[in-house]
Amino acid sequence: MLRFLACTFGFSWGLWGVCLLAGDTSEPLFTVLFTIAACGPSLVAGLLALTGRPGTRQARLAATPRWLPAALLVGLAPAVGAAALAPLAGSSGLDLGLFAGAAAETGGWLPYVGLALITGPLAEEFGWRGYLQPLLRRRLSAGVTPFVLGPIWGLWHVPLFLLVGTRQHDMGLFTVEGLGFFTIVVLQSVGMLYVTERLRGGVPAAVLVHLTFNMSIVLVPLDSLPVALIYLGLNALMALVAGHLTTRSPDKARLRDVS
Repeated sequence: MLRFLACTFGFSWGLWGVCLLAGDTSEPLFTVLFTIAACGPSLVAGLLALTGRPGTRQARLAATPRWLPAALLVGLAPAVGAAALAPLAGSSGLDLGLFAGAAAETGGWLPYVGLALITGPLAEEFGWRGYLQPLLRRRLSAGVTPFVLGPIWGLWHVPLFLLVGTRQHDMGLFTVEGLGFFTIVVLQSVGMLYVTERLRGGVPAAVLVHLTFNMSIVLVPLDSLPVALIYLGLNALMALVAGHLTTRSPDKARLRDVS
């Protein structure tokens, strides 16, 4: 586990450090280095698996009818719920047309979805949920694991707060928005564990949650503090429900075969 963390943080932070020193984010080399660095968790997990240090567990195809709707719910519900409740706080309501606007800005639906799939879900989840989570579960309970993995996942993002042009930089590290980011990362880790382990969705379920969560944020007018608090509260509620479902009457056979 320490090998994975050292390699992942060293690889990603090292390349992001080069990007930070380069300064000019418009340079093609910056984009290439930034993207490779963002793939650190999945790349390191793959390399370690190839060298005989597997940590992953496989999803079960037969379990798809269970984890697929749950993954969509975990990923989408907080943003959709916050957008639907936003008029109560004096903001605009749920507008699914915002997806079309975001797609148009990216160049169309294919590049929009493709970019959203690669930058985050595929780049990270083979590492976080596919490799690190099973290793943590060998030592920790299902109730504790997300609260260890979540802060690690959040800490990995810290250099992004220093890089101009990233969503994290726009938030600011020592701000209410920054604190909200780290809090939601931990809360999302609870739902992720539920769909990946309890419902046997594995990495595919984690990728789907990560994808829908990242894409749905466009629906939420986070410039309104009351709406942002509603969004945070719905994430907390989702984590509470997912955590309860994960830890109640554990299937010991399932928990033993985490590998």
